[in-house]
Amino acid sequence: MRILFLTTLLAFTGCAQNREGPTGYKAGPSYPGDSHIVKTCNEEDFYGQWWSIDTNNVIANTLVPAYKDYCTFVEEDYVFFWNMAEQYGYYNYDFYWKCANENTMYIVNEDTGDEIHMKIYGRTTPGCYDVKITYGSNVINGDLCTCEYNGP
Repeated sequence: MRILFLTTLLAFTGCAQNREGPTGYKAGPSYPGDSHIVKTCNEEDFYGQWWSIDTNNVIANTLVPAYKDYCTFVEEDYVFFWNMAEQYGYYNYDFYWKCANENTMYIVNEDTGDEIHMKIYGRTTPGCYDVKITYGSNVINGDLCTCEYNGP
């Protein structure tokens, strides 16, 4: 019972999956003054495209099983959530995706006050990014990938 509890706790806090991604976000020599930041967060790379989030976090998949069904279209002024399985969607004009710094996307729902920080480590494959999502005290590692809109 103790092992099951510890495994669940580690998976929920994100410690069970501690990967830093293939590219990282720092480059150059390691001594101060001569290193540079590789910009992995560029809003223009995300606007006007459809995105989905995939994670191997068992707890996240159990608590929010429907998030995998969504393909989200991101624009500067709104997002459009499309449920791929149920074939319905809706606009949200209170959701904003903005770069907080060179490697972190700040996603906020101004209507509810929800804030998400998504650290972008770099591209894993064309159209996919290795990300770490922080929502409150929850930290989830996953992939942000482009997806195909299947609606009318």
